[in-house]
Amino acid sequence: MKIALVENFGADFVGARLRYAVFLKNKGFEVYAIIPKDGHKMLIKREKINVIEVEDSIRDKGIKSKIKYASELRGILKKENFDIVHFYRLQPNLIGTFIAGLYTSSKIVNHITGLGVVFSSNNTKSKILQLVIKLLYKLNNYCFKPYTVFQNKEDIQELGFKERVYCIEGSAVNEDRFNDQSNLNNIKKINELREQLKISKESKIIVFVSRLLKEKGVLELVKAVIKVNENYAPPISLVVVGWSDIQNPSAVNPKDLEELAKEFDYINFLGKRSDIEVVIGMGDVSILPTYYREGTPRFLLESMAVGKPIITTDMPGCNHLIDKENMNGFLIKPRNVEAIQKAIVEVLKSDIDVLGKNSQKLYKEKFSEDKVYSALLNIYTSIVE
Repeated sequence: MKIALVENFGADFVGARLRYAVFLKNKGFEVYAIIPKDGHKMLIKREKINVIEVEDSIRDKGIKSKIKYASELRGILKKENFDIVHFYRLQPNLIGTFIAGLYTSSKIVNHITGLGVVFSSNNTKSKILQLVIKLLYKLNNYCFKPYTVFQNKEDIQELGFKERVYCIEGSAVNEDRFNDQSNLNNIKKINELREQLKISKESKIIVFVSRLLKEKGVLELVKAVIKVNENYAPPISLVVVGWSDIQNPSAVNPKDLEELAKEFDYINFLGKRSDIEVVIGMGDVSILPTYYREGTPRFLLESMAVGKPIITTDMPGCNHLIDKENMNGFLIKPRNVEAIQKAIVEVLKSDIDVLGKNSQKLYKEKFSEDKVYSALLNIYTSIVE
């Protein structure tokens, strides 16, 4: 079976799809990554995965870039004659399904990894965009009959899909990097990072890792930590890791976080980093107070895999990560500084080790590589005769 996995970021393919591609290759499939030309080709080829680069980025603004991308994708899909083309994210789903449906006989799998900023807002512009997106999905589903994988049930309800629908919660994480053993192996690096940031051994550490978008709740988080530390000693340290997506109108200016880090020595803004397992390992609690329509946040899954308590919001993609019976953290209201503040105090009063073990147990039972990859493989085998 010849399978194409299509992503709109090379970095996202490396971080979220490469392990899955290797899993498929090891099962005997011929696997191709179709990604933009953004410097990640060799990282993927190193794992002996075929790579086809698209010159024109689907994420560039303007209709002209979308048409160029569609034209180039058409040439690739027609030439390669894949059995399955698996598209990830909104634009590859909509444009890719149209191209694959018109010009190939490939089975089409769309993967909805969250509905994003547009479905997180209720202003007039967002409501119009929501309507357009729903109509485009409906048209594609009617004309080309793709199979659609969602990461949470709320998104299925939001888009109103009825047929050829699957829910696979999460996309798993690199379990070689994010497990108990990796945490033990990283103790030296963890201690070095803590010393570099001048965080005392007595201070508890809260970690936030995400793209720097307003809807991810980072600004509310900073305000909450400042409030908590008015009555908390020694002060709680906040470690923020993330990059600013300048193409997104909701991007947070990293300079604002840098200024806050200068003003409050317990706020640490580290920018973009590749050693996320070290950062998470250093933390006591992981937090994502998002009001963005997530699929299932990778950072929270990584934190659960290494046995960290989590705090997150009652939002699609996040609320199924908290087990209310075997508590592994706290679920809070979105856009609420006071709720974040209370949850931080509450989790630090709790038995962090027990919460962390519950997190890890939940990850293994529901979100592990074995669970997720096997479920996707079952879909492939069921749709290809």
